[in-house]
Amino acid sequence: MTHSLYLKFVWFTLITMIISSLTSFFVMNTYYHQYVKKENDKKNAAIAAEMSAYLEGLSSDQLSDAFEMLGASGYQLYVEDQSGSGSFYGGEYRDKTLPKEVISTVIDGEVYHGMRDYPRETFVTGFFANELKNSVGVPLEADGTKYALFIRPNIGLLFGELRFLFGGLGIGLLLLSVFGMIIAARKLIHPITHLTNVTKKLAAESFDEPINISRRDEIGQLAESFDAMRVQIKQLMTKRKEFVNNVSHDIQSPLHTIQSYLALLNKPDVTKEEQFAYQKIIHQETSRLSELTKQLLALTVLDESLAVQDQKLLSINKQWLDTINHNRWKLEEKEMSLSHSLKAEDIKGNATLLQTVWENLLNNAVKYSEKGGSIHIETDNNEDQVTIIIRDEGIGMSEDERKQAFERFYRADKARTRKTEGTGLGLSIVKKIVKLHHGSISIESEPLKGTSITISLPKG
Repeated sequence: MTHSLYLKFVWFTLITMIISSLTSFFVMNTYYHQYVKKENDKKNAAIAAEMSAYLEGLSSDQLSDAFEMLGASGYQLYVEDQSGSGSFYGGEYRDKTLPKEVISTVIDGEVYHGMRDYPRETFVTGFFANELKNSVGVPLEADGTKYALFIRPNIGLLFGELRFLFGGLGIGLLLLSVFGMIIAARKLIHPITHLTNVTKKLAAESFDEPINISRRDEIGQLAESFDAMRVQIKQLMTKRKEFVNNVSHDIQSPLHTIQSYLALLNKPDVTKEEQFAYQKIIHQETSRLSELTKQLLALTVLDESLAVQDQKLLSINKQWLDTINHNRWKLEEKEMSLSHSLKAEDIKGNATLLQTVWENLLNNAVKYSEKGGSIHIETDNNEDQVTIIIRDEGIGMSEDERKQAFERFYRADKARTRKTEGTGLGLSIVKKIVKLHHGSISIESEPLKGTSITISLPKG
């Protein structure tokens, strides 16, 4: 494909050069016939008249030398007297035919405008047509004899050396243009070839080869954008693999536990107390699997959502009170206290999605707090937004943990012990829902000093 583009570029440039040259030639040829030819005829007619005036004062013996001199000065002359005797001076004409009546009218005193009236030609303009009828004629009377004097510039004499110069110059320009075009094509196609090779490696999931194209033109901008895309795809692929590994681990772990305890239940010597304990563990693990499935489904739905649907005016304060009541048993189980200051105005949003946010935030605050800790919830108004803050006195997070808190399946409990159960998806879902409501979320936290999460949502 690269070679095809290269050849297309070369052929396109060559064809453009040929068409441009032909067009320029036809335009200049038309211009010559319309304007230059008349002026050329007029100029040569004036020169012929001056020659005639000079020759009229010469004797018949001097005329021949004068004609030779004028012919050597760069003009082709044809002189014919009234008796029909004619002679050529200053070079041969390619075509010497000229009607007798033309010669007669010139002898009788009329001027012949052959250059002006020369028939239009396409490829060889009248300027270069070396024909007797492509000349100007003026009457001449010297030493009692009438003549017809026809002249035209001797193109071969005037431009003989220049023809080779201009010919060589034209060929040189053509060769240099083609050579420069090939070099330009190679420089243009080379980065595209490199991009194509990198694209093939990207298709094979090889993302480590950088795009080393240092240019300031559009191709350089394309290379920069492409390299940024390569890095982004590499990051996405890494996250995808981590996501798959985390999902596999979080599904495999409870399944393995369920399988193990089911095997223990099938043993004949299991006591009633042991059966009850094993069933409780199996129930906990199935609940964990169910919660993971719900969270994954919620993420999938949110990823596919382009905007929040079913928006209506709702009370943030009432939603928080409902959330606190639903989860009061968790607070009592850990002997925790909860205080709140709810002053937010009503906002427009999706009630179900926002309820999920409050549930996740409160669950995290309880989950990562020690027994006997406290939680404070605050809602307030800020210009055209409402602000929601939930603070706990839990285990907190380090700077690195805080930066990764919104990543899917990220948990500070990297060993995945059973001390703190969870899917690692809660804050990812929270951030997604807040973003769909055009809001913002931030975390402030210190290890062993607790965590404060602040959410801002527009009222409209």
